[in-house]
Amino acid sequence: MHRELAAAVAELRTAFVEHDRDKVAGLVTDNHVSIMSYARFDGRTQLLDHFDDFAFRSLPTEDLTTTPLGPDGALVSFRSTLDGTYAGRPVPRDVLIGEVWLRQNGNWREATYQETPL
Repeated sequence: MHRELAAAVAELRTAFVEHDRDKVAGLVTDNHVSIMSYARFDGRTQLLDHFDDFAFRSLPTEDLTTTPLGPDGALVSFRSTLDGTYAGRPVPRDVLIGEVWLRQNGNWREATYQETPL
């Protein structure tokens, strides 16, 4: 499970850096929730409505851990050093990230994303 989730996390973060809206849409749940100090989104549609506001050069992961929440769910946490902006303003650089991932139709999708500045 850990290896699959680490790959899914990397794929989603790469999709944000490459600004691949379709890839992001496929990697988050319909009712996805994002909570950051600079924005909050309720649902995939709202996230994608603001997708053009994101401009990231890199989104590395450090010390990624996974905690199973049953056979089709997991909590993923890691630290990151963000390099980018949201709506033209710099985002916090050093953050702690917590995500819940669910397996839907055989694929891992991010259901929640919470970013806490350190």
